[in-house]
Amino acid sequence: EQLKSDGTLTALHLAFSREQEKKVYVQHLLAQNAEETFDLMEKQGAYIYVCGGVKMGQDVQEALKQIIVFKKNVNDKQAKDCLDLMAKEGRYVQELWA
Repeated sequence: EQLKSDGTLTALHLAFSREQEKKVYVQHLLAQNAEETFDLMEKQGAYIYVCGGVKMGQDVQEALKQIIVFKKNVNDKQAKDCLDLMAKEGRYVQELWA
């Protein structure tokens, strides 16, 4: 709450896949918040850090690609190129493990 009140955070979306009956995954929250995610990526220069298992990282990357495909009206390759550019700029970082 402190981070929200001082303006550091404007929103917080939590994904828990093991601690509750209904599984909530990061990629689903990204898709549900596609407009906000795209705005943060494209207009506000967001930095995205993905930490977790390899499969989760792949699923998150696919969700981000689909957001770019839909919002920019580009193909999968062009969307992947956008993520690659973000990675080159240090704005998309994945720390994944098996």
